[in-house]
Amino acid sequence: MHLPEGPARTLTWAILITAVGNGLYLAGVVLFLTRAVGLTGTSVGIGLSIAGLLGLGAGPAVGHLADRIGPRTIYLVTLTAEALATAALALVHDFGAFVVVATVVSIAEQGSRAVRGALIAQVGGRGRAHLRGYLRAVTNIGVAVGAAGAGLAIQHDTYTAYLALILADAVSFLLAALVIARIPPCPPVRGVDDGRGIRRGRLDIPYLGVTGVYGLLSLQYPVLAVVLPLWIVTHTTAPAWLVSPLLLTNTLLVVCLQIRAGHRVESIADGVTITRHAAVLLAGGCVLFCASAAGPPIVACLLLVVAVIVHTLGEIGQAAGEFELSFNLAPDHAQGRYQGIFGMGTGICVAAAPALLSVLCIDWGQPGWILLGGVLLGAGLAVGPAARWAQRTSAHLVDA
Repeated sequence: MHLPEGPARTLTWAILITAVGNGLYLAGVVLFLTRAVGLTGTSVGIGLSIAGLLGLGAGPAVGHLADRIGPRTIYLVTLTAEALATAALALVHDFGAFVVVATVVSIAEQGSRAVRGALIAQVGGRGRAHLRGYLRAVTNIGVAVGAAGAGLAIQHDTYTAYLALILADAVSFLLAALVIARIPPCPPVRGVDDGRGIRRGRLDIPYLGVTGVYGLLSLQYPVLAVVLPLWIVTHTTAPAWLVSPLLLTNTLLVVCLQIRAGHRVESIADGVTITRHAAVLLAGGCVLFCASAAGPPIVACLLLVVAVIVHTLGEIGQAAGEFELSFNLAPDHAQGRYQGIFGMGTGICVAAAPALLSVLCIDWGQPGWILLGGVLLGAGLAVGPAARWAQRTSAHLVDA
């Protein structure tokens, strides 16, 4: 992995810093809230779900501000907001306060995500989809490092140790803001106030169609983190310790292959093709997960390893196609708003996925895996028609 040059390199360092902080946060926040604050696991799950849903609408609104003022300036604001909101978790002592603070965290996070997409579009230029793929690999590295570091604090199992994880994440946002401040201000792209762009940002039905299709494909993201551990311990003869190396395999493959996959996507047509192939792989992974419920432990282990590899290759391909289409089917003068819309659409599906997939794959078992595979395959096949519809109705598009 070679660092990009100029502002893209600065952005890379900032995202790596926040990724390490997020790794600390993800590994420790639930334990902080349950073991240090005293909330129940169920209440934490409910609170995070409420906060996640309430925060989804922030993306388009904050993205619109980025289009009007400039993404670099607004990103500094959202990073600062994330730092303050995350630090405020230290003041939480009951469920009500937790929901309020978690909602503010979610709003700031969704806003940052939309603005970050707009900043990537400006900094990356024509190579913005490649840059986003590179940053996804960097993010995986950072999260893995942060999660590993969190293990040291978790071993102490004290209020101070868990609080340190939360505050370290807050500090990471401030450090990232200092790094982002080194990027020259990015002026708004001309055309942001032309009326047509505002109307299309709200009512671009073809773009919303593409967003919906990728939202369905995004149901696959919680499969490894949420469904796989439960599946292994409740439906297979494989040992529970296999979960950790399987998740590590996923991370390593994304780090090693995401950039290479992105370089294969040079146009919307390429994005459609790689997404279609990814859907086939994701459906195949579902079949393999389904098959792992039968047979002795060694067979179950082998099937699970192959399933995770196949699933991860599909995940990588989907991400590469998603980056290409989400950027290049959006007008340059409204990237912030469109990235916010895209993130909100996929975010809704990701938020609903844990509950939905738990019913499909854990409660229903093998038939649920087959149904999920069919949904993913159907969504992949629908990307082509959806993208062509968006191209036909988007006068701003320059087809690569």
